[in-house]
Amino acid sequence: MYLFGYGSLINLVSAQKSFKRELKQEDLIPVNIKGYDKVWNSIEFIEFEDKKQVNGIFLNLRKDEKKSTNGVVVKITDEELELLKLREKNYSCITISSSNVLNKKLDEDIIAFMTTNEKRVASKSTENCFIPAKYIDILTNAFEFYEDDFVNEYKKCLEDLPFDLKQGVYKFSDPVQNKLAKQGFSE
Repeated sequence: MYLFGYGSLINLVSAQKSFKRELKQEDLIPVNIKGYDKVWNSIEFIEFEDKKQVNGIFLNLRKDEKKSTNGVVVKITDEELELLKLREKNYSCITISSSNVLNKKLDEDIIAFMTTNEKRVASKSTENCFIPAKYIDILTNAFEFYEDDFVNEYKKCLEDLPFDLKQGVYKFSDPVQNKLAKQGFSE
């Protein structure tokens, strides 16, 4: 099966933390998926250095038949999916048909993580919400490894951010999720 990564998983260093095997940049295959759009509305409880819990806002997918969005796919095993579910614990696992991939022919459907729990979907009126600037750094630090067309399309989701950026180091309030996102697996 394939996993569609559209946030921190486009960054090899970040993605590697979710895998026991060594990933190579070639494992992250750029794709364009029709029927979905990237949006800034997934709430994760995080803390910055001041120890105050805030609603960290991260990228999410939204179903929209008129749109398409880019990201990467990586071939994964059932065991790797189970480990990824720990890192992406507040997202639902959805299946996207391989026929929705516009620029590659895939032999299997795609798994993606999407926040579907309404309590974890932010709106403009949701209070105490910030996009971690370090998350934006994770995304943009990956750009040097992709073609210009991919980067230019991806940058569209970084325009007109719906919430303020917050500088500083952050951690996920859930210790298991934080370990997997920040340190990865320790054998």
